[in-house]
Amino acid sequence: MSSSFVRVNMGLIDRIIRIVTGLAMIYLGFIDQTIIANFTINIIVGIFGIISIYFAYIAFCPIYTLGNISTAKKSSDNG
Repeated sequence: MSSSFVRVNMGLIDRIIRIVTGLAMIYLGFIDQTIIANFTINIIVGIFGIISIYFAYIAFCPIYTLGNISTAKKSSDNG
């Protein structure tokens, strides 16, 4: 039985892309608020950035489970 609560379904490239886009969203949402004129949209974009980085950290995407998608490498059980 696995000790983790969630099944890893994100590969390394997927995680890197999510971290980079998450950092960009945090920058746009919380740091440089002049690019997006609406304060509410800034907060929403920043929160999505935090969520993106969190899911990249745990290597799990709940949306992927809906389509049974996985970008993670297959593990081989050789005994």
